[in-house]
Amino acid sequence: LLSLTPVEYVCRLVRESSRVTAYRLGPGGLNAEDGRRIAFHIRFNRASSLFARCWLLVEGETETWVINELARQCGHHFDAEGIKVIEFAQSGLKPLIKFARRMGIEWHVLVDGDEAGKKYAATVRSLLNNDREEEREHLTALPAMDMEHFMYRQGFDDVFHRVAMIPVDVPMNMRRVIAKAIHRSSKPDLAIEVATEAGRRGVE
Repeated sequence: LLSLTPVEYVCRLVRESSRVTAYRLGPGGLNAEDGRRIAFHIRFNRASSLFARCWLLVEGETETWVINELARQCGHHFDAEGIKVIEFAQSGLKPLIKFARRMGIEWHVLVDGDEAGKKYAATVRSLLNNDREEEREHLTALPAMDMEHFMYRQGFDDVFHRVAMIPVDVPMNMRRVIAKAIHRSSKPDLAIEVATEAGRRGVE
């Protein structure tokens, strides 16, 4: 039913420490373009996201797989805790943040360390009026160009070498190993391989 309801007619009730607050987009809450993107990305495809307490906004499918699985291994069940991991690359970051704010949904953005990630980070900072305190609450930038390079550097290089079918002792730079691993598999499959290996190694 929620997917059939225009978002401007949806009202969210949020329980706070001493009261219940009602949030509603209302007419004119988003421009036509942003409204169309939200309708497609959230209302039609992820209507359950409207029930979430917090959105973790990520660039792509790799982050979605890795974060959900690693959280589960650490004992955090996002669905039960009201956390939804949402890809923003297709819908755009700004409409999702605007919508979340208007509807009383907490949010945090995870971006890559490449040029595109820096632009996304700049978008977040502009929406936060460059408030450093707010930035710490709402933005994390990976200390690597993307999630694959980050995972490689965090001790999962052997997974990439195995998937790429390149022995660990073969001299080859990290970028080429990652590219070959992606070519032989896919980014989501690599993410699953890393998460599986992380589970095998344990939380510590």
